[in-house]
Amino acid sequence: MIKLPSQIIVITITICFTLTGCGMFTPAPKPDIGPAGKPVESKPNPPIMERFLAPPPEMYDLEALAGAIFEGIKKEDWLEADGNFTQMRSSWLQIKSSAGDKKGIKEGDKAIEKLAASITARKRKESYEHLNELMGSVSDVGKSYKLSPIADIIGLGSSIRNVSFYVEDKEWTKAASKMKELEGTWQHVKPALEQVGILGESTKTHSRINQLKGAVIAESKGPAEEHIAYLNESVAIIRQYYRGK
Repeated sequence: MIKLPSQIIVITITICFTLTGCGMFTPAPKPDIGPAGKPVESKPNPPIMERFLAPPPEMYDLEALAGAIFEGIKKEDWLEADGNFTQMRSSWLQIKSSAGDKKGIKEGDKAIEKLAASITARKRKESYEHLNELMGSVSDVGKSYKLSPIADIIGLGSSIRNVSFYVEDKEWTKAASKMKELEGTWQHVKPALEQVGILGESTKTHSRINQLKGAVIAESKGPAEEHIAYLNESVAIIRQYYRGK
């Protein structure tokens, strides 16, 4: 067997990489179509500094308004829902002007129009579902603000509203299912919401979620509503603490 000098081997490898453009280390191009249609639409990462900006304060206001609108929907107090929705649309427009084309904006535009139509039509269940859809989109926008817990706060609020909706109707099987989701959401967001300045409310929230679980399991509407009211207070305090941070 003929042995080539090591210098010749190195030169040969270098020429191969030069001619191929190191193609073996080049990422595969994104396809135009997949087995079930188009792939997910991707956006370029924002500039580094933009990722660490605080979210617009209107995102926190929108979560507060979601609670007020939800109460109107749940109780079928449509005047209350209408009034708060007007403020919500105004806050959403301000969020859009600040957030640009971040993920969730297009979906939020569609969801807020569906919510407007369902409130106008006085459709309780559809209004609740479209409110959830809207807040899911707002949460997606919030996820782009890497140092803010706004997406976690919105997710927690939506989970609490889900339990409350089915407690109101005494649909205990669905309430128990949503309660399980709330527990999972809380375990996921709890570390992000535990700061020294707000630790007391985080501890209260943890306790009140456990108490709410007991009331849902017991199918006791009165105690469940009471624990939800206490949760409303604690999570609102947490929300206000982080507003503008």
